[in-house]
Amino acid sequence: MKKMITGVAAVALMASSVVMAADVDVTVDVASAYVFRGDTLNDGPVIQPGLEVALPYGLTLGVWGNFDLDDYDGALEDNQFSEIDIYLEYALPINIDGLDVSIGYTEYTYPGAEGKADREFGLGFGYDFDFFEVGLGLFYGVDGGIDKDFFAELSVGTSYELPEGVLLDLGAGIGYLNPDEGESGFSGYELSAGLSYGILGASVTYYGQVDSDVLVDVEDGGTYDVDLVGMLSLALEF
Repeated sequence: MKKMITGVAAVALMASSVVMAADVDVTVDVASAYVFRGDTLNDGPVIQPGLEVALPYGLTLGVWGNFDLDDYDGALEDNQFSEIDIYLEYALPINIDGLDVSIGYTEYTYPGAEGKADREFGLGFGYDFDFFEVGLGLFYGVDGGIDKDFFAELSVGTSYELPEGVLLDLGAGIGYLNPDEGESGFSGYELSAGLSYGILGASVTYYGQVDSDVLVDVEDGGTYDVDLVGMLSLALEF
C-alpha cells in the first residue's frame, strides 16, 4: 500500500510542477479486473489512479496507473504498479459544431518489467448528435510490443439525467485489430452502463468476442479471460 501511495503522490507532484493555474482532473477507480481492448491484464481487483491537466492551446497532459491488488495466478507482482502511462493530446481547432478532432501520443511503461515501453500515436474523432455521441479512435504503435500494430475503435454513448441529480451513462464499442503479426479483424466489443452522483460513480462493462481468432481465449494461448468488470469511481476537478 505504501508503494501505491508513493506512486499517487508522484503523479500529483508532477502535475503541480507542470502548471499551477490549469484545470486539473483527478480520478481514482477501483475495478474488479483490468481489461484493455478486450485483453485481460489482471483478472483480480486493481486500483487505477489518474491525473489530467488541461494546458493552454488545446493541449492535455495526463498520467494514469494500474496498481494490482492481485497477482493474476502468479503472473504479476501484487500490491505494485504494473503500468504507468503518460499521454499528451492536442485538440485540433475545428470550427464545426458538434465535431471534435484530436491527435495524441501515449507511452505505456511497465515498472519492474523487462523490455521497452509501448509507444502509440492516436487520432480521435467525436461527433455530438444531441441525443448521443459517436466516436472513432485510430491508434498505431511505433515501439515496444505494439510496434506496427493498428487498432481502431468505434463507439457510441449517451447520458440521461435521472431524478435527484443522478446521471445514467450507456455506451457500446467495437474494435478492429490489424497487428504486425497475427490475425486481423474485428476483435471484441464492449457494452457499459454506469451511474454517477457528484464525485462518485459506479459502472459495469461487458467485454465480448467478435472473432475468437483475433481476440483469442486464454485457454488457447490468448488473452481473452474476463468478460465482466465492475468499477467504483471517484472524480475530482480543480
